[in-house]
Amino acid sequence: MKKLLLVAFLFLGFQNLFAQTEAGITGGYLNVTADGADEGESGFYAGLYAELSFSNSLKLQPELLYGNVGDNNLLYLPVMLKYYVAGTDLNIQAGPQATYLFNDSDDDNIEFKDQLGLDLGVGVGYDIFHNIYVHARYGFKIAQESDTFSSADFNSFMVGLSVGL
Repeated sequence: MKKLLLVAFLFLGFQNLFAQTEAGITGGYLNVTADGADEGESGFYAGLYAELSFSNSLKLQPELLYGNVGDNNLLYLPVMLKYYVAGTDLNIQAGPQATYLFNDSDDDNIEFKDQLGLDLGVGVGYDIFHNIYVHARYGFKIAQESDTFSSADFNSFMVGLSVGL
């Protein structure tokens, strides 16, 4: 009987969580600046996101993003916690972001190639409509060079538009 109640409780809890889930597409401007560089390189990013609502003011938004800057291709996996300020449509975002940088060119002189990084992303967003959002986010390296992270030495800045499906 206890197992049946536990299963029922878990089922209802997960059903409530997934009832408050939204998914969509996102894309926009991407600027990547290498450590020590005066200027960054510009490109674009695009991808998918899911948004899990814990309350009206607190949401979790994991994303899978592809970015392209020059000859470099990047894969971002941010998991942002979004806090909505005082019941408004303005939100503050923060969370970890895994970054994988790979290169399709044959140029072996590329400084960044096949590197995994761990960043901290911070930003702001605004919900224009129920399912259309704009956001600006800055990600900076937090993992130092180790066996796991080959320390991709760059910071990224994103400005984008997201549309819920």
